[in-house]
Amino acid sequence: MLLMASLRRIGCAAAMLGATTCGGAIAAQAQAAPPPGAAAAVRVPGDLRDIRIGANATEIPTAGYYKFACGSNGGPPLNPLQDWSEFKKCLVEKGTGLREVYFEYDNEGELAARMLADLLGPENANIPGRNYNGTRVAGYPVVLSVLFDETGSAKAIRAVTDDRAAFDYRHNAYLMRIPIMNQWGGASSWECKNTPLSEGQTPVGSFFVKTHCEKDVNADRHMVVEANLYRKPGQTGFDRAGQPVEGDYLSQSRWENWDAAWWRAHPPTP
Repeated sequence: MLLMASLRRIGCAAAMLGATTCGGAIAAQAQAAPPPGAAAAVRVPGDLRDIRIGANATEIPTAGYYKFACGSNGGPPLNPLQDWSEFKKCLVEKGTGLREVYFEYDNEGELAARMLADLLGPENANIPGRNYNGTRVAGYPVVLSVLFDETGSAKAIRAVTDDRAAFDYRHNAYLMRIPIMNQWGGASSWECKNTPLSEGQTPVGSFFVKTHCEKDVNADRHMVVEANLYRKPGQTGFDRAGQPVEGDYLSQSRWENWDAAWWRAHPPTP
């Protein structure tokens, strides 16, 4: 019964991500039409699902989110938390002065998809919308977190492509920046800086990406997008026997959506 109920929810799994349509991947949660005469809800661009920058930790809903923990700037979760309100149990992050709370989306749809693949085989389990199941942004598996100040006000939402994801997703993770930048005005409207490889870093083949982009999407929101594709020092793509090593390189994107006033007053440091 649980499996069948879960499968029925997969048909338009983009809605689980908070998309306004099945194809939209980064938007506030779609709202039901208001009754006649009622004022329509105002959607603040850049919010993720029903998480609003500026909301207090005690106000952000917990339904649909789980595995709360202290964050590690895009890395694995640290100390587990009960919910957003325990943000003060997390250390102040160096560089931002904020406390990071890691979370995941309710993953029922993805679990059901895996169960179906186990039953039918992966070649017979092509489930529509599966790219939007689980904790994803623009179809990419991500490590998600909210950054809180000392009063509990949410100052930023952070998404970093998940290095724990399957190789099929991870090897193209550096491309997540493209749909995000297109969602907010297109690449030409962002201010970007490309940097050369550092000592010991090498291209993947003949190609590498090291880019940092920023944009004020409106008076209240400042966004940062980063993308990296290169081999780190010591990575060659081959093992000691000369055999190819799949995924022996860094492929990663980062998206941060900031309270613009906070960003201007407290610009993060490396």
